[in-house]
Amino acid sequence: MKSFLNILIALVLSMNMLTINASAHAKPREISVNDYAGILTDSSKSYIKSKNDILFSHTQAKIIFVTTESTEGQSISDYCSKLYSDWGMSRFGRRNSFFVVVDASKKEYSFLRGKNLRYAISESEAYKYMTDYFEPYFAQESYDKAAISLYNALAKWYETHYNDLTLGLDENIDRYTYGEKTKDAEVVESKLGLWIGAFACVVIIIVALSIKRHMDLKMRQNERRRLRKKFQIDIDKIINS
Repeated sequence: MKSFLNILIALVLSMNMLTINASAHAKPREISVNDYAGILTDSSKSYIKSKNDILFSHTQAKIIFVTTESTEGQSISDYCSKLYSDWGMSRFGRRNSFFVVVDASKKEYSFLRGKNLRYAISESEAYKYMTDYFEPYFAQESYDKAAISLYNALAKWYETHYNDLTLGLDENIDRYTYGEKTKDAEVVESKLGLWIGAFACVVIIIVALSIKRHMDLKMRQNERRRLRKKFQIDIDKIINS
């Protein structure tokens, strides 16, 4: 019985872990610049969103920035990969977007390129964009300048490689570093993972209790058969004595 309870506890804990893992930032209605850490100004976010609208309409691509205050114990690269997967970025547009995730608490970042963009921008070229245009400002905690500097550099690449694409980029990034810094709300905070985890826990408990009752019944039946058999043997001994 002790081993049975241990198995039950392990199952419930496993489901709780699944529920916790499902609690990362839910997929927003609009994927463009999602500042959950509140480190970018509204001006910068408006600039990136407006340029991304034009970029997406011509190329089905976006240069995406996501900021977070916690990676939930994961490395920044693992967390970036998790968001990329959870948000369905592998199927986003023409798989030619650039995805950047920043952990504001640890001052770390990671990035991923869409499958088709990897053929056009190599890993070493992608890192060069990050080191040349993002890291200098990022190291100074000038997050607006870091985001806009990288955005403009990558956007120029798209303008060069896609015909008739003109984004109207602005080199004066200081113009966009003013305004309020407010955290973006979780636009769609999906509770599906939580509900699934809770429902699974309830099902497991019900099934486990049912199994326990069945096992107890079997044990009682076996005990009664044993006692009846013993009683019959004792009666036979008396009769035959």
